[in-house]
Parts: sequence; structure tokens; C-alpha cells
Amino acid sequence: MPQFRIIFVEPKNPGNLGSLARIMKNFGFSELYVTHTTRIPSEDIFRAMKGQEILKNAIFVNDLDEATEGLKYVVGTSGVKTDSIKGVVRNHMEPEEFARKISRVKGTIGIVFGREDIGLTNEELSKCDYFVHIPAEEEYPIMNISHAAAILLYSIKNVKNTGKKEVIDRKEMDILVDKFRDNLEKNGYPEHRIPKTTLMFRRLISRALINEYEFRVLMGSLDCNCYSGGNKAKHPK
Repeated sequence: MPQFRIIFVEPKNPGNLGSLARIMKNFGFSELYVTHTTRIPSEDIFRAMKGQEILKNAIFVNDLDEATEGLKYVVGTSGVKTDSIKGVVRNHMEPEEFARKISRVKGTIGIVFGREDIGLTNEELSKCDYFVHIPAEEEYPIMNISHAAAILLYSIKNVKNTGKKEVIDRKEMDILVDKFRDNLEKNGYPEHRIPKTTLMFRRLISRALINEYEFRVLMGSLDCNCYSGGNKAKHPK
């Protein structure tokens, strides 16, 4: 199983951070990062119970970029999803599917929980390699962070280990995605479609969990001048 870093983006309501620490303790997770705050209210310390040590050792950082430095993969969570194949940012996996897939990875994976009121922004979700959504009643799908964390961490803890797979890290992923984006720009792909298509490529490669050899093959193919001869490919509008 990989290691995990739990990230809470900009907690707002006293008590929720402590409840998250308690759930982490329940399932054996210990690494906690918190963004946009530098203090722990007494309500959180009380609610953490046996998870107080996790709060004591929590790392406080400025933003999501700082919280995800050095991670193998990053997964965002939200109660808001889309079932449209074109909704790239919020196309989701359910906890069980995510847990099975990620169990093969060696390295540290970040699980990001958003603010209690608005969750994670689209910009923040676009920085994540995966997006996990817990299905609930459509009438009221938004869960308290501690409840959502309990379901997701339970799924991870109880998945059968299918063996480790050496996959590329986020630094190599960024190199590959940047090369893909460069190719789009160089070959006349519609400018307004580039961000969404690039994100779709990132999510596709993330789900594939490619290894170092596959990374080199893809990089080599993207280095090819596939549109030589002056004939640019036609792209959908």
C-alpha cells in the first residue's frame, strides 16, 4: 500500500479539523497538512480525542500547491460531480474504484478535502490527478468532512493489496503533460480548447498509472513531428 497525506484546505468551522484527526487515528493515517490557517481552535483539540497527536504534528502551509509538493499523486474530493463525459474537471471515481486502483502505487498520495461551504474550487480540482465522489442522495449530497473522510479512508484501508507498481511521479507527469500541451499549441489546436484537453490528458494518464518505460515511449512519440508537410489536423470546434 502507498503512504497517504491528508490535506484540509482552509477549514472554517471549529471542530471539523479535530473530527478529521480523530477519523485519521481510527484508520491508521497520521500525516495531516492544513492550508490557509496557522492555529488550532480549542474545539478541534477537544473533538480530536485520541487524534490530538495528529493535530500536534500537523503541517500548516499557505496553499494547495505547497501542500502537494513531493507527492506521487493527488486526489481531490467533492460532493459536487457531473455525469457528462465533457465535464472533465468533475468526472469522478467512487471510493472503492479509487482504492483498488491506487493500492498498486508505491509512494505518497495526497487526499484533498475542501472547505465546508464551497469545497474545492475548479482551479484546485484541476490540479488533482483524480477526483473522488461519494454517491449520496441527490436531494442532499454534501457530507460533513469527517463523514466523507471516514468512508474514503475505510475504503482505502480495507482494499486488497494487488501488488506495487512502479509508476512515474508528479514531476515526470508534469513534463509529459507540458509536452502534450506544447504539441497542441504548435499544431494549431483551437486555443480555447487547450486547457480542458490538457486536463483530460492528465486525468487519462493518471488513471493509467504508467511506468517509466511507458513514459519514455510517450515522450518520444510526442517529440515526433506528426504534422509535418504543412497539413494541420482538423480539430472539433
